[in-house]
Amino acid sequence: MPHILLVEDDSDIMRVNRTFLENEGYTVHCADSVQKAEFQLEECVPDLVLLDVMLPDGDGMDFCAVLRKKTQAPVIFLTARDESDSVVKGFRSGGDDYITKPYDLNVLKVRIEAQIRRTASQSVQHPRIELPFLIIDLFSGTATIDGKEYSLPQRELQILYLLASKIGERTSYREIYKTIYGCDVDDAKNTIRVNISRLKKHLEMDDTSTYEIASTSEGEYVLRRVVF
Repeated sequence: MPHILLVEDDSDIMRVNRTFLENEGYTVHCADSVQKAEFQLEECVPDLVLLDVMLPDGDGMDFCAVLRKKTQAPVIFLTARDESDSVVKGFRSGGDDYITKPYDLNVLKVRIEAQIRRTASQSVQHPRIELPFLIIDLFSGTATIDGKEYSLPQRELQILYLLASKIGERTSYREIYKTIYGCDVDDAKNTIRVNISRLKKHLEMDDTSTYEIASTSEGEYVLRRVVF
């Protein structure tokens, strides 16, 4: 399910929006300040950001410029300001949409759906994933981690792309094998184990890496961010 980062300092609005969006099937991460939103970005990778403009420790539009250095997820501003210059500033700061308070929750829902559809369409056209300190580009055949670019064999790059698309979630070796090879075989577990071992070696993953690929005894794998 898509992850939404909701940045809102009004506790009532946050509660109503969170309940509504969770009932619609979204995973919602909440922050009531710029500082807490920055912390949430270290803990989750949002598919969309709902961003209040007036926050207790900063301006949401200024924070949007910071967001753009870390994620290309769509940003929808939620604000009581409806002046044309505020709308223009919102888009110029990197926002993708602008909703004026008060708003109908069903309108919010369809605006979110439209932005997620748009980004999903773009990802099909250009299969690229951008996470903090990690970029995976299937067109160029490269992965960039901690600022260093690596050219990877196709299978390994596809495995990394799959794990990154589900970052923080366990993926079974059977799902990985079927996604990458298009079938299932008895030796799938060993094949994926070898592929991931090579992938970690090619990416020079060690105790100082920003990301790690962890495994379970059942043959599940998860890519996760390492917070030092």
